[in-house]
Amino acid sequence: MQPFPLAVLAWPTAFILVTGFVIAYAYTRRIVVAYCVAALKAGCFLLYFGWLFNGTYTFLDDWRYLDIGEQFAANHIGLANLISHYDYIVSTVAGSNVAYYVFNATAIQAFGSGYYAPVTINVVLTFLAAGLLMKTAHIGLGLGRRASIGLFVFLALSPDILVWSTIPNFKDTLVATATAAAVYAVALVDERRVLRPVLVAIAAAFVLAITRLYVPLMLGAAFGITLFLSPRGRRNPWLWLIAAVALLLVVRHMGHGSLTGAVYTLRARMDNPVHGVVRFLVTPIPFHTAPGYGFMDIPQMIYWALMPLMFYGIVCVWRKGTLTSRFVVIYFVLMLMLYGSFTTLQGARHRVQIDGLVVIFQYYGIMALLRQRFRRGARARPLARYTLEPDADTGATPAAAGNGLRPHPAPESAGGARP
Repeated sequence: MQPFPLAVLAWPTAFILVTGFVIAYAYTRRIVVAYCVAALKAGCFLLYFGWLFNGTYTFLDDWRYLDIGEQFAANHIGLANLISHYDYIVSTVAGSNVAYYVFNATAIQAFGSGYYAPVTINVVLTFLAAGLLMKTAHIGLGLGRRASIGLFVFLALSPDILVWSTIPNFKDTLVATATAAAVYAVALVDERRVLRPVLVAIAAAFVLAITRLYVPLMLGAAFGITLFLSPRGRRNPWLWLIAAVALLLVVRHMGHGSLTGAVYTLRARMDNPVHGVVRFLVTPIPFHTAPGYGFMDIPQMIYWALMPLMFYGIVCVWRKGTLTSRFVVIYFVLMLMLYGSFTTLQGARHRVQIDGLVVIFQYYGIMALLRQRFRRGARARPLARYTLEPDADTGATPAAAGNGLRPHPAPESAGGARP
């Protein structure tokens, strides 16, 4: 395979640059920050597909998404008319996880038939996911405005998120964005909003239900556990009503028999979760990846270096004590336990959908470490203004005379007099 002509990539690159800038500015209100982030991400896209693309980092799933997407695009089926053609889409895909096939069709209609087309929208989705998680941290985790802007940049340019959204044509970026919307809905609940979090949660649940069905189930389970552990949640009948309605909708959509069969299948395929969680967290080993995953080497090395700060950040987020902080940590732990229980789900690809949470934990760990160092420096600086000098009257050292500290004399002015 050969890189795509630059003339073909001009429109999708411009779309990433302009749309990314608009989204970034809408969240940060910083023109320079928004432009720099958008330009970097658009430049990475153009560099990869214009010069480096040769088909090495492609797989079977991504080509199937693209092939069926081209078929849908030829039949004028896209996201705008997904519901009216739902039966045909399900029969063609032979499954209920249909969203990303239609996603590919819409991308082909907008940008042309090429591997780069759905990746274009994936890159744009990372701006939206970063903005939603930035707002989540600001509202639900008490992060200041300036620190929230830093988190947006940290999320948008995270090496893991950058390579997974720019190189392969996978649905995990779409799942991660919908997950970010669900987390944002919980932050809105923390802000005591009513209608808006319900609408955001319904939209996120709809996307996830037709993309990766077990994710909304895990989100619902995490929300239920969070309510049970929260005094405010236990006392709020409306939150429990929302949780009960969500559970009924899931049972109605899947059917009791399907849920029972899924649980039985999961139990039959379970592995040692302790070993699996460790493997899921550290896979792959940098520079020991399979040829198709070579693009993960440098991002994984950075991820390993930040892993201690990630764990420290988990503790910092949990200590916030808000509904959002507990939900984020509980959901992260549930996903670790789920993926750690099944050997086939322990690859780095499945971590992409929770990479946003990983980056938040890394950011909080870095912030906490910097605060500690600045506090130690602030405590040490006043002591530097004092010296141990003998007392002029008694000749005793300050330790004998009192507290052992005597201020430096004030500096003399240029004329020899003290100011």
